[in-house]
Amino acid sequence: MKVVKGSIRCDRFLVPYRIYGDKPNTIVCISGAKQTMAVWRTFVKRFVPSFSVVVFDLPGTGRAEILSGEPQVTFEEQQQVLLNVIADTAKTDKVVLAAASWGTILAAYIAAKYPAKIEKMILGSFGVSTNDTILELIHQGQSAFKTGDFESIAPLMIECFGQYIPESQKQQMINQFSNMDEKELLNFYEHCEFVKTSRDISKLINLREIKAKTLVICGEHDTILDHEGIRAAVTKIPNCVYKLVPDTGHFLHWEKPAILDTYSNFLHSTESA
Repeated sequence: MKVVKGSIRCDRFLVPYRIYGDKPNTIVCISGAKQTMAVWRTFVKRFVPSFSVVVFDLPGTGRAEILSGEPQVTFEEQQQVLLNVIADTAKTDKVVLAAASWGTILAAYIAAKYPAKIEKMILGSFGVSTNDTILELIHQGQSAFKTGDFESIAPLMIECFGQYIPESQKQQMINQFSNMDEKELLNFYEHCEFVKTSRDISKLINLREIKAKTLVICGEHDTILDHEGIRAAVTKIPNCVYKLVPDTGHFLHWEKPAILDTYSNFLHSTESA
């Protein structure tokens, strides 16, 4: 498999990326909050025979560097990072976006604002609004941060919405948070603040402006999603199919690898949603 390793200077950030494969059609993967590019490993393996697959670390996560300024990374800065990654890595005028959790908000925003750039889009665990469960989790996590009890943050998250992932991936989450430095933890704290204040993405994104063929896919047992809000949101996206996966939580193909087949059917389909 051909792999291109690089980095992009995006204003005050240095953003690392990897391009797997050399096919003309490009998928750009956007991770959830504090998830590194490594979480796309099985996705890359599945789709690199048909696509060039791009993964990267958002500022404040993994190998990405904040070269100056505050640890907080604004929503606007994240948008610009994604646009820069697309511009530097895409082989054609249009790309496919594959996004998870928080990444779905970024993907939907870019697809609405720049519809000519996005051909297809997968929104996995689409967080259209915050429910009481995620708000309580944020409260508990921020309380742990303030008291210096950093070791309890990952177990709180696993208990709340990571119950169905394999034990090895639970341990990865625990290790990741245990190894975060003060800036990374502060970055996560500020991200949670933004999530609290952005309770409804319809105030951020005009979903009707999305032209890309879109798959919204969520797990039936995902405790931190507003499922009613998602059902309402998908009716606003003009060319959209919605799938609710039984007996599945927030992490989708981490929990059920067969969900990769659902992605594949969508990506290779030539029909409208």
